[in-house]
Amino acid sequence: MDKHLQEHYRLKIDEKMSIGSYEAFRFRNVVYTIVPITNMEHEEIVELKQMSDYLISTGERNIASIVPTASNSLLTSIDDQGNILLLQMPTQQQGMRGNYSLGSQLAGFHEKGRRFPYQVNRSNRIGQWKKLWEQRLDQMEIFCDEKVRQHPSSYFEKLLVESFPYYIGLTENAIQYLVDTELDDQPIHTDSATICHHRFTRNTWLNERTVFPIDWVYDHASRDLAEWIRGEFTNQYKIDYNEVFKFTRDYERVTRLSTFSWRLLYSRLLFPVHYFESIEGYYLSSSEAEKKQYEIRLSEHLKRSTDYELFLKEINHLIRQSRNNTSKVPQVGWL
Repeated sequence: MDKHLQEHYRLKIDEKMSIGSYEAFRFRNVVYTIVPITNMEHEEIVELKQMSDYLISTGERNIASIVPTASNSLLTSIDDQGNILLLQMPTQQQGMRGNYSLGSQLAGFHEKGRRFPYQVNRSNRIGQWKKLWEQRLDQMEIFCDEKVRQHPSSYFEKLLVESFPYYIGLTENAIQYLVDTELDDQPIHTDSATICHHRFTRNTWLNERTVFPIDWVYDHASRDLAEWIRGEFTNQYKIDYNEVFKFTRDYERVTRLSTFSWRLLYSRLLFPVHYFESIEGYYLSSSEAEKKQYEIRLSEHLKRSTDYELFLKEINHLIRQSRNNTSKVPQVGWL
């Protein structure tokens, strides 16, 4: 690694350290993080660098910047270990926007993201939820059918096979709700694409944490709102609805949410991404300890499925009462 950094980046290691699960080092009082890249292509990395450079230029101080090599490449390969990306940590960190609430901070972040001046292709998810959800469901259905033919041999596989029909139904409900939203409602200017996170939770910006561009996608702002709300529930399977109301109210102090936004948010909560990620994580994991954690997580999701239905019902009620949206945000009949 030392030789690779000197050869490709003209950097030396004064001090080794770690940031989260990543290797990091200090050189001349600047901290760099080494991030393995397994599922991103060069074009997507270029887009993410453009996003980080743009946001840093607007005054965002907690964002890591992508460091090119001496030959101006963004990805390098170390022997047979695959590609890496080098990130430079911000030298001076502070809260995202002073002492403003998280909802207001997120809205301000999205406002800047909507003004991003470059075209986005590889990182773009706006308008693609239906296609992506259908692909995910189809792939899981093929996989699950194969497990049934082979006869489930482990506790995890039995959980998967027994629970999947229910989650097919829930996913189809989410897709239908999304389709109805796109047919019945009209987006406004604040529904245009912005810079979002793959999974935004209360920990994403906690304690002035550095934001990594690899955690971003270009999508509708409701993605971040929905995933924050989902995370609040699935963390301990209980939720303070007053906190949800405050979070969305604070967001709307900066950016008013259209009924189109509210309906997209709700369709995303209907889609059981926490279920899919537990299964995908289990089969992608290389260690037995990680597999066990995903097994425990899936088991808990299944035990709490009734609680999740109640959560979806209460969130729908909260949305319908917000800004007098009662007649514009449909209920789901079976909840």
